[in-house]
Amino acid sequence: MHNARLFKYIKDLSHHDPSKRRSAAEALSAGDERAVYPLIKALRDDNLGVQDAATHSLIAIKNEVTAYMMLPLMREDAFLRNTALIILKEMSAFTIPLLPVLLRDKDDDVRKFALDLIFDIRFCNYPDLLVEVLKNDPNANVRASAAKALGVLNYRAAIPQLIDALKDDGWVCFAAIEALTDLKDEGSIDNIATLLHSPSEAIRFAAIEALGKFGSPKAQHPLIAHIARTNEFERKATIISLVQVGAVSSFTGIADDLIEMLINDEWEDKFVAIKGLTALKEDNAIRHMIDIAGSLEFSDPDRDEKVQVIKEAVMGFGCNDHLLKILEDDAFRFRGKALAIEIVGDLKCAAAVANLIKLARSNFRDIKRSSIQSLGQIESDEGKECLLEALTDHDSHVRKMAIIALGKIGNMSAFEPLMKLLHSETYSDIIEEFIRSLLSINALLFLARISEFSEYIRETAARYAPEYNSGVSC
Repeated sequence: MHNARLFKYIKDLSHHDPSKRRSAAEALSAGDERAVYPLIKALRDDNLGVQDAATHSLIAIKNEVTAYMMLPLMREDAFLRNTALIILKEMSAFTIPLLPVLLRDKDDDVRKFALDLIFDIRFCNYPDLLVEVLKNDPNANVRASAAKALGVLNYRAAIPQLIDALKDDGWVCFAAIEALTDLKDEGSIDNIATLLHSPSEAIRFAAIEALGKFGSPKAQHPLIAHIARTNEFERKATIISLVQVGAVSSFTGIADDLIEMLINDEWEDKFVAIKGLTALKEDNAIRHMIDIAGSLEFSDPDRDEKVQVIKEAVMGFGCNDHLLKILEDDAFRFRGKALAIEIVGDLKCAAAVANLIKLARSNFRDIKRSSIQSLGQIESDEGKECLLEALTDHDSHVRKMAIIALGKIGNMSAFEPLMKLLHSETYSDIIEEFIRSLLSINALLFLARISEFSEYIRETAARYAPEYNSGVSC
C-alpha cells in the first residue's frame, strides 16, 4: 500500500463518522506493521462495526509484529483479551514462539491463556515445558490447562505425569482423564478405573465416560462391577460405556435399560441403544426400532442415516416372529410398516409372503408399493400370482414394480401377460420396464414377435436388446 494512502486510512480511524472509521479499518487489512498499533487502538472504538473491521484487519496482517503486539491485550478487559486470543489463534505459527515466556508469568490467568492457545492451535515444539507446568504450577486451573494441552499434542512422554495428575485437584483430574483418553493409553485404564470409587459423582462420571471411549475389553470388568453400585444417572452412563467397549453380550441385565434409552432418549443415545440391543440379540426391541424409524419426519436432515442404522440393526435379527407380527398389526403406523415390508423383502423372508399378498391390496400407496417390491425379491409361486395381478393396478408405480419383479424372477408364465399389457401401456418409463423384463425372460421370443408392436416400442427394444445378448436384430 502506498504511504500516502496508508496514512490517510490511519488518520480516518479518528474520523467522527463511524462508517468512515469502519471503511478505514477494513482498508488497512492491506497495510503493514505501521497499521498494527492504530488498529489495536481501533479495537477500543465504541462502534461494533469498527471493532470487527479492526479485528479482521489485524488477522490479515499476519506476522511476528502483530502477534507480539497482541500480548499486552491479554491483561486487558474481557473483550480485548478475548479478541487478542482470537487473533493469536489465527496467527498460530507466529504465536507459538511467543508463549514460553507467558508460561512463567506471575499472573495465573496469563499462564492459563497461553496454555489454552496451545490447546486451540494444537501444536508446540516445547512440550517438556508443559509437563513442568503440569507438575509444578501452583494454580490448579493452569495445571488443568497444561494436562488438556498435552493430550491434544499427543505427547506420550507425559503419560506418567498425567497418571499422577489423576490424584490432583478435581479440575486437574478431569483434564488428566481427558488427556489420557486422547492419548488412548490402555496402560492408564486401571488408574482411571480406581476413580470409579471416588466420592465425587462428577469424577466417577468422567471415569465412566473415559473407559467407554477407550473401547478396550480391558475396561469391561470395572464397568460391569460398577453397575451394581450405581444410581440411575451413573447406571445409564455405565451401560453406554459397556456398549462402546463391546461388553454387553456378557452382561444381559441391561436390555430393559437399553430399550428405555431407545424409546426416550436423544439420538446420540438411541444409536448406542440400537448397537447394544443388536449385540444382545434382544428381538423384543424390533418393534420399537421400526416404530421409531416410522415416526421420523421427512424434514429431518439425518432421516436417511437414522433409518439405515435401524434397518441394518433389524436385518441383523433375521426373519422372525417379531418382524412378521408388525406386518399383521393393522394399528402399526404405516411408515414403520412400510419399512418392515422392505426389510422382509431384503431378507427374502418366505414366511412373510402371505402377509405381503394381503398388504399388496392395501389402500395405502406406500404399503402396496413396498409389498409388491418385496414379493418380487422373495420370488415365491404365491407371490408371482399377486405380481401378475398387480400388472393391471391403477397406480403406475405399482405396475412398474410388478413388471420389474417379474423380469427378475424370469418365469415364462409371466411372458404372455406382459406381452398383452405392453400393447396398452402409455407411460414411456413403464414401457421401458416392460421391454427390459420381456428381454430378461426370453429375449429371442420377444424380438421374434417385435413386429406386433408400435414403432416406438420397436425402437426402444432395439436400444435395449444388445444388453441381453439376444443375437437377434430388430
